[in-house]
Amino acid sequence: MPPVGSLPSLSPRPAHSGGPACIARIRRLHEYLSAGRCFTAESFASEWEGISARTIKRDINHLRDRHNAPVEWDPARRTYHYSGPYTSLQLTPLPRIDADEALALILAGRTFAAWRGSALGRALAAILEKMAPALGSAISLAPEELNRLIYEPDSDPETDAATAAEQRHLVELLDALRHRRELRLTYKKPRACRPAPRIVHPLHLAILDHRWMLVAHDPRRRALRNFLLSRIGTITPTGATFTPPENFDAHAHLTGNMGLFTGEKLFTVRIRFDATAAPYIRERPWHASQTITELASPHGAIEATLRLNNLIDVRRRILGWGRHARALAPAALVRAVKTEATALLANHAASPSAKGATKELLKK
Repeated sequence: MPPVGSLPSLSPRPAHSGGPACIARIRRLHEYLSAGRCFTAESFASEWEGISARTIKRDINHLRDRHNAPVEWDPARRTYHYSGPYTSLQLTPLPRIDADEALALILAGRTFAAWRGSALGRALAAILEKMAPALGSAISLAPEELNRLIYEPDSDPETDAATAAEQRHLVELLDALRHRRELRLTYKKPRACRPAPRIVHPLHLAILDHRWMLVAHDPRRRALRNFLLSRIGTITPTGATFTPPENFDAHAHLTGNMGLFTGEKLFTVRIRFDATAAPYIRERPWHASQTITELASPHGAIEATLRLNNLIDVRRRILGWGRHARALAPAALVRAVKTEATALLANHAASPSAKGATKELLKK
């Protein structure tokens, strides 16, 4: 019997269809959970012809993982339930765009930019915002990222080497994704002296922190790895094909990311923001999982809670807010911020002029 607060696990977890029948079941699950009705996967499955309890458990996992619903299992009452209020479920079926169509939209950015501000430009923006969440299973691209690429290209591929590399590799990687072709890459990490060869099985493309990233299975390391397209030197098909891992879920792999780094362990991150930072954190959340608690004291302060799979990106953002943000949990994050802040202080206190500048800043 699983402990309170956990869901019966499925390993490996098959890909979820997300079709009309699945949407109907999840909508009914939400109704049951919202009304506080007692049910098990078996009892719920009996209401649907030809549906097994295992399928219902996948539906429940989908509701929890994809829609951030607070679903928990109570072994004492033998029922699933919502552990807190939940009213944000959205189950509108989305059209699918294939890889070629998505790529055409992205690479058309410089043409669409000429229409910005016109009636046609506004109409295109509205259409793209509706289409962006449906960019197929091969690509992860947030609506604001697509709108930025289409209307505000932030770099010129003729002068920006990173953007030129991304656009050069996109077509070949999308083709390899579609046909499941094994690839040999040369890849240069930031502190490496020279590119290193890698054999990869490409699984997904995503744009994170304004840069394209390839999610691939590394057969030698038997693990998933992320590759920035701008760091790829050459791409060569090996002539072999591959079968994607049965339990690969792009959403699950990337859902805890704040930026380019991906980890395997989920952390509950808590950060306190003062009244200066709070309006900006409300206005532009750091992550889809973010929840905010208003604090009685000090006035205007908030506490943000996030669920992340690594602490690297969030540590950098906290440091970027200086004295207006304070890491509260987990302990590893608090230690990392303290260590970096201590080193930062030592680095800026190395000369008398730096000390004087620091004092002036603190007076402001």
